[in-house]
Amino acid sequence: MEKLENLKKTITSYGKLCVAYSGGVDSSFLVHMAWLVLGDNALAVLIDSPVLARRDKAAAIDILENLGIRYEVVEENPFESVDFTENSRMRCYFCKRNNYTLIAEVARRHGITYIADGQNADDTLSPHRPGMTAGRELGVVSPLAECGLTKEDIRTYSRHLGVTTWNKPANACLSSRIPYGTEITKERLAVVEAAEESLRRRGMEGCRVRWHGNIARIEAPREYFDKILNAQDIAAEIKSLGFTYITLDLEGFRSGSMNEQLKQAN
Repeated sequence: MEKLENLKKTITSYGKLCVAYSGGVDSSFLVHMAWLVLGDNALAVLIDSPVLARRDKAAAIDILENLGIRYEVVEENPFESVDFTENSRMRCYFCKRNNYTLIAEVARRHGITYIADGQNADDTLSPHRPGMTAGRELGVVSPLAECGLTKEDIRTYSRHLGVTTWNKPANACLSSRIPYGTEITKERLAVVEAAEESLRRRGMEGCRVRWHGNIARIEAPREYFDKILNAQDIAAEIKSLGFTYITLDLEGFRSGSMNEQLKQAN
């Protein structure tokens, strides 16, 4: 439990803390710890935009309500920024920088100096995380990474502490389903969200539907392959969203698979 104790000491040192919260495994754990250590001196801020699935927003707020931590939801429209909509490989940088700026405004209003993200020790090893650069530039702290907590550590501690997201599948914003260089629109994000919801309603969590024009490419954990292939209603439902072809990626789900095009380009 040494890492957990170090995390408590680190959070205590902030005095007051604003957590950039998404409802994922890491930020939910950090919010829980901030509330345990700082009580009302902890504040969670959720950025609500079209890149956040409606189901995920509702689940994220439920966690905050059940925990009892102070929180604010800030609405944001990323489509006002060409840096976002043109969907370059630096999209995440521009998006994160804008989000952290909005969160900083909330923190200042509450007299809070420190803003923390949910970056963990594994994330620091990733070769392509432009959002991390945005955080460093704006002085965002990363207590989980600083204390050496890996994703496995966070899941283990979350389960021990009763944090309900301990076994939640990895997830990323909906814009990550659109290939770099392809314009991001509200309509495309809505289609991706609806397609993924058709799988989630059938109990298949952790799936991605990647948008490739008239092709929907499903990435799913291998245990769902038979279910997807044998359920014609899934293909019909996703086709009704405007796709001509529905494909199942034989490599299965890979977090950040859209970054493969960056490797090929290099």
